[in-house]
Order: sequence, then structure tokens, then C-alpha cells
Amino acid sequence: MTQKEHFERLPQKIRELILNGGEEERITFIERPKFIEHTKFEKLCEKLDELYYAPKTNRIRSLLLVGESNNGKTEMVRRYKKMKFRNDIESETMDYEDPVLLIQAPSRANLHELYDLFFMEFLVPYNKNESLVEREQKIKYYCDRFNIKMIIIDEIQNALIGSITKQREFMAGVKNLSNTLKIPIVLVGTPKGTSLVVNDHQLKSRFVPTRIKRWSYDDDYFSLLYAIETSLPLKKPSLIYEKEKFAMDILELSDGLIGEIISIVSLMAKYAIQNGDEAVKPGMLKKIKYVPAKDREGVVYADEI
Repeated sequence: MTQKEHFERLPQKIRELILNGGEEERITFIERPKFIEHTKFEKLCEKLDELYYAPKTNRIRSLLLVGESNNGKTEMVRRYKKMKFRNDIESETMDYEDPVLLIQAPSRANLHELYDLFFMEFLVPYNKNESLVEREQKIKYYCDRFNIKMIIIDEIQNALIGSITKQREFMAGVKNLSNTLKIPIVLVGTPKGTSLVVNDHQLKSRFVPTRIKRWSYDDDYFSLLYAIETSLPLKKPSLIYEKEKFAMDILELSDGLIGEIISIVSLMAKYAIQNGDEAVKPGMLKKIKYVPAKDREGVVYADEI
């Protein structure tokens, strides 16, 4: 690939950064969190849109989305929320501003604390002493008022912290909200969170379990590598997706987790800028001294001083 072809495939923002930014500015850009669009996100958007645009019925379909830590769950649902916000404020009707409500589950199975989070997101006063029924009615009022079309509750595995009674009360409250509001609820968490749903027949039939798989060595993975590479302000093409062994080594080191894949490639990109290579190369994998996530669980130190 020629230098000209490399520049032409890059987004305008990246080209300008390469031409006008110094080393420090480009490294800062690499370190800054950014969302990389990929095929798994596209598939998730299709699933969420099926729920989002479905007509209201007495039995609303919902979703339980699970995946390993650092596999992009939270980033994807945040991006989906942002997309819906952008699309709706650009519409002519301006019926609502932010139709997807995204909250993080409380740190334990406590339904009152969950409802508190709803009111905090609505930016309205609330009374902690009200009954659960009163609070559910108020949540319905504000969801209707703000035209909420979907609720996403992240880190749902937090609801496993607490007694079995508290866990059941928590999940019953989530189910009641779905029945009352007649809008889809998406639960997001690690595989541990599936036990909150699969052990209850009613919940299992309502919240369809869907898993985000780890990345594997296939065309989707190569497409991801291309998207990551074209998000980096490097002066030369790396063509990671064309180097089979290099791509496989990155995949194995990352354990198939997108957060790890992005971190590995980003560290090599920083190294490439600092050393004047301006392209990510296979030999850099050893240079960055990356410790895989599975090894970090056993506290393997990445460096010594």
C-alpha cells in the first residue's frame, strides 16, 4: 500500500492530526478512549432496534445481554443510547430528547436503590420513604413524560450481592416495571448475571439471554483490526489484518476480548510513534511487555522499578 493510499483510507480527522499534530498530541489521541464500530455492534443494534421499534403490547419482549469483562458490553449500549439521542433530536417532530434510559445497577440487590437511580437520571426530587408501589407509579409517570422507549440496566450481576429474598424482590421489581411501562428492558452484565434470570421460568421467557462471544480468527476479526488501524494517527500503513501470524498472536494475547485487542494495538502504535517507525510491526509485541488479562488475575507484575 502506498503512502497516498494509506492517507486516503483514513478519516479526515486522523489525516489532519498526522499532518498537523506532533508526537505528543498523536500519542494523547491514541490514549483517549474512543469507540470502534464493528460487526458485533452492528448485530447488537439490529437486536436492540427490534425491541425499540416494536409496538407496545401486554407482554413486552426484553433482553439479557451477557459477555466477559472488557468485551465491550457497556461501550456498545452507551453508543446505542447516543445514536438514538442523536437521531431523535435531529428529527422534525422533536417529541423527546433522550429516549433510551441507561443506568448502572446498584452495588447490591436493593430495589429501593434501583428506583433511586431512576429518579437521579430523571433529575427529579424523590422521597426514600415512599412505598415501592408509589415509586413505581412515579417512574411510570416520568417515563411517559420523557417519552422513554427503552431502559438499559448495566452491571446486572451486582444484584447477586444480597440474600436470595432480596435478589428475587429485585428481579420481580424489574419484571413489574416491564409490565407497567410496556417498554423493553435490557439487562447487561457478565455471565454470572444469567443466574438471576435462567432460574425463573417467567423471567427466562421475558429476558431472552444473548451472549457476546469473544473474538475469533475470522473475517469479523480482520474487519475489526482494519477499523482499529484506521483510527490510529500513524504515518505509514501497518496492514495488521493482512499478516496472519501477527493477527493471530494479537488475538491469543488478548484472549479474544476487544478491550484487550485495542489496548495491545494502541500500545504498539504509541511505541511506533516514539521510535519513529510510524507503523505497527510484529516485533513490537515483545517490546510492549503486555500482560494478558488471564495472567493478571494471578497478580503477575507488568514491570518492576
